[in-house]
Order: sequence, then structure tokens, then C-alpha cells
Amino acid sequence: MPLLLALLPSLACGAVTGAGSELTAITSRQQLNSALERGPQRRMGFLSEANYRSVHTVLSQKVEPVYFTNTADLYEAVETGNVVAALISGVPDESKFGVFSTELFSPRSFQMSPGNETRDLMEAVDAAVVRTHHAGDVRKAERSNPPFRAAEIHTCRSEEPELVPFPVAESATGLLKDVLRKQKLRILAYGEDKNKPDWHQDGNYTAEPPTGFWPDYMELFMKHFRAAYGDDIQLERVWMQAGGTEEVLSGRVHMTEPYYIHENFHNNELKKWNHRFSCVVMGYEQYFFAKRPSVTVIDDLGAAESCEMKLAACKYERLNQQIVSRAMLNDALETGSLRKMGFLSQANYNSVAPILSDKVEPIIFTSSQEVFDAVTAGSVLAGLISGVPDESNFTTFSTDMISPRSFQLMSSAESRDLLRAIDAAVVRTHNAGELLAAEQANPPFRALEVHTCRADDLNLVPFPNASEATGLLKDVLDSRRLKVLAYGSPEEKPNWAQDGNYKVVPPTGFWPNYMEFWMSHFRAAYGNDIILERVWMTSGGTEKVQDGSIHMTEPYYVYENLWKDRPKKWSHEFSCVVMGYEQNFFARRELLDFSAAGATCELQLEACSKQNMQVSAAAGVQVVWHLLGFLLIACHFL
Repeated sequence: MPLLLALLPSLACGAVTGAGSELTAITSRQQLNSALERGPQRRMGFLSEANYRSVHTVLSQKVEPVYFTNTADLYEAVETGNVVAALISGVPDESKFGVFSTELFSPRSFQMSPGNETRDLMEAVDAAVVRTHHAGDVRKAERSNPPFRAAEIHTCRSEEPELVPFPVAESATGLLKDVLRKQKLRILAYGEDKNKPDWHQDGNYTAEPPTGFWPDYMELFMKHFRAAYGDDIQLERVWMQAGGTEEVLSGRVHMTEPYYIHENFHNNELKKWNHRFSCVVMGYEQYFFAKRPSVTVIDDLGAAESCEMKLAACKYERLNQQIVSRAMLNDALETGSLRKMGFLSQANYNSVAPILSDKVEPIIFTSSQEVFDAVTAGSVLAGLISGVPDESNFTTFSTDMISPRSFQLMSSAESRDLLRAIDAAVVRTHNAGELLAAEQANPPFRALEVHTCRADDLNLVPFPNASEATGLLKDVLDSRRLKVLAYGSPEEKPNWAQDGNYKVVPPTGFWPNYMEFWMSHFRAAYGNDIILERVWMTSGGTEKVQDGSIHMTEPYYVYENLWKDRPKKWSHEFSCVVMGYEQNFFARRELLDFSAAGATCELQLEACSKQNMQVSAAAGVQVVWHLLGFLLIACHFL
């Protein structure tokens, strides 16, 4: 297999000031923001102001947006260094650029009309969605349609599908009864019957049968739906470009395709306030892209003329075998001889099994340190723990599974005004970039922006009028006290480090900081004298929220959990999603410092060449351009 030795252009090498300097390739949102803060280049390229506005909350306030009229001009600007990075819709050309996540996600769900008529159908749809997650069907459809990428955003638990049952056919009501009587499930599809869309890998509906991720996913979804209600049920797409939402809200069309945008508006109001949504199916992730270093192919180590070049090539070969993405991990599991992965419990493994290769061999350990030792020793390929492992010892990379977090309230008309007030404040925290501010104040905390509500015009997400407030909001405004359920006890408040330390006064960490930002918006609408009162409980708190004696939960409570052995989604009201937690795998970081073997290049090259390779060579065919630390050596002799 040839080695890919990346060689910096002379300008880039000239920018390296010493052996300890860091290469300035941008490979993450954090590195992009550091570059924007540091300057002097702060220009970023976009195709429109709306394009920029969709991601400005995750960027440094020092960014200078520059607008281009087409993608070709934008690509050229990145390649020439006229802009430090850029954004387009979809995934940029990864053969030319380094591509990395904005860490901003748009969740997608089936959408229906609100009301009792849809309750049974919604529960049936949720049951089928959960089974697609449990069976790894999202990953199957993704893998069949490259370069499509799907992030799994779970608002419903999927480890035990039997806890998310299909309603009994004989007692079905409303829209589900209509589906079963007619043996036809009618879904709104965007387009025209005589001019169907071709979105390439996302979905090509001009083909018969249609191809792409969404058609494939719908086939898998219908397999579960038919298993519950009969193989005779047909899927009928109702093609409309305008007026379709009204057809769904009237019930004449049972629901939308699952690709319709969750965070959009209908009649100048958040869809969240006038639609009902299924469990989230998956999330679209937006990507930034930046210039990548040029590469030179060296066929083998012997082709390098000097010891220094051979050592650089050897280090790159080792570096290129590091596992730094879920795709590389699955490739290694599929093709390599080592297929063991370390977990802390069977539940730990079950939570991510749907997005892993079926060939994985889970090994259960009793402590995090045992998992660390196993990964370091190479007895397991990678591991998973709660939280982020030591990134100085391991490569860490996303599971592509996101747990969204929201305020939770009782499901009742009593909560309607308070829920809208909460949503209004959440949207304002997003628009003000306050997730980023709270994240940056509490390293290494990572917050992903998962938007079920988004509005550039805040007037479209108003706070309810105080003089007309009803239910729980009226109680808050009358008592001047907002009671939130907090996990812990008054005598033993939790210390979750950067997530939140409630043992100190005032509490510190991401969630306390976020709540201060959130309360500033709530108080701006209803008065600075409103007090936030945390009600500390480790059990029984959900009942207190459900009866309204506690107004709502803290926003860190887990969305996809169960209550009384059923999804919380079926018994609670949820605010706009505040943010998402992301689980991370970790793998061994390859040794690149061989100075212990001796002072000479020859001794270090011998040590590098002899070190046993534990990672599958299959993973090495991918160019891990964003880990080019060895080039600091190469720059000294180019």
C-alpha cells in the first residue's frame, strides 16, 4: 500500500516558528473559532446571508462573513486563502478540502396534526421509528447511499422496543383506524407527480422504484409498520409543493414524509406550536470546510532518500492508521482481525450497537481505567465510557449519536403559556450565541446545537402577554417564583465538574451558566424580581412536575428516557431542544515520539519501523490529513 506523505507548501512551512509549534490546519469548529479569535484572517465564505445566519451562533463574534454568488467561486476563495473557511448546503468536495462539523443539527421527524385524532397513529409511527433505530436501519440506509450522512438524534429510547408498543389494531382510533380500514398510509411528499425531485443520494424519486436514503429508510420503516398491522398496507405518496401542510393538519393526508424540516414555521408560528412530531428519525449535520495541505505519494519507505524523510513517512504511516471516525472504526471492525471493543456495561454497548458493525465483539469491563488500559495495550480496538476520555492519550471521535436535552413540563393545557414562554427564551439564547459562551467558559464541555425551533426574527417567537397568562405561567407571575426540578438533595447537591457544580454558591459549570443566560431573557419579559427556585429531588420529582407543583425540570433532564415504562414523549411536554450531548468513542493514539530510542534519526526510524501495528491496515487507506504533526519535522528539511 503506498504511503501518503503530506508536504506543506513553502509558505506554510515558513509559518512554523519552531519544533514545538502547532500545525495550523483547521479540522474542527473549536480550531476554526480559535483562528477567528486570533486573526489576522477572519473572513469566512457563504452563499447568502441566510446561509451565514443559520450557523452564526456557533461561530466567534469576530467572524467577517463574505458572500459569493456560486459554489465554484467559494471553493476558489478557500483554496487561495481569501477566506479561512466556508459553508455550503450539503457536504463539500472532500477530495479537495478538509471537512468538519458545524456541530449544528437539523432533526427530521414525521409530522401530523395535533389533537386526539392523531394519538394512536403517532404512537404507531413512534413504535416503528424506535424499531428502525434498534435494528440499525438508519445506518443501513446511510451505508447504501454514500456520501449521505445521518446523525442519530434520539428523542425516544430504542434499547427495549417492547416498551414502545404498537397500539392494538382492534381498538385503534382516529387516523390509525382510517389507515387500517383503507389499508393505505398517505404521506405528504414534496414535489409534483409529473415532476418528482431528484436529490441524488438523499432521494431520487424520478427512478422507479425511488432510490436514495429516504426511500430506503421508508421501506425499512414500512417493514416494521406492516409487521404490526399487515403486509397489505400500502404507502401512498401525495405529491404537493403548496398547500400540503393544510392537508396534513386537516387529516386528509395522514402525515408528512420524515424529511420535512422540524424547526420551520407555519403561518408565522413555530411548527412546534401547531404540529405533532414523531420520535426524531435522524439529523442533518452541516459542515464547514477549509483548505487542506497538498499531498505527495511515496510508494514505499525506501523511496524516501534521507533518514529524516523515511522517519516522517514511517510516522505518517502510523498516524494514518489511527482510528478517528466512526466510519474508520466500522471499516476496521469489518476487515480487521481485531474486532473487540471495550464497554462498562451491556447497556453501555446496547446504546450504540445500532451504529456499529455487526462484527463487533463487545467486552465488558468493571472500571474506566480497565477500558483505558485495554485500549492502550491494544487488546481492544476502541472503547466507550460516559464523558470524554483523556484526549492526550487517545483519539476521540463521535458516535454520531446525540441525546437532546430540553425543559420538561406536564402535558396539559395548564402548561401551554409557560411552555411558549420557555421556548421564547430558549430561542433567544440560541440567537445570542449563549450556548457557545457557556461552553467556552467551561472546558472541556461540548454542546451541540440541535434546533427544533429556529427564528432569525424573534418577533415570530413572542413571550405570552403577562396580563393574559394562564395556568402555570400565571402561577409563576403571581408568585414571582419559577420552580424547577433539580437532580440531587438539599444536603448533597451534585458536583458534575464542568457540566455543573452545585456544591458552590453560586453554582458553576455549563448548566448553571446557561440558566443564568436563560433567566436573563425570561426576566426581561416578565420582571427582574422573578426568583429561580431549584427543588432538589432524586426520586418523585416527575410526579411533582406532572401535577404542576413544580413548574418544570432543569434543561439537562434526559429527553429519551422512559416514565412508567413508556416514552416520556407520550406523557410530557418538551420545550424547544436546548442542546445535545454527544457520546464519543476513543481509540489508541499512536506513538509518534521515538526520541527515547536514541538521539539519532537512524535509531528512531528503527524503533518506529519495529513497533507492532495493532490497527487494521484497512483503516489506513483514509487520509487523516488533520493529524499531520509529523510535518513539523518535515518542514525543517524540505
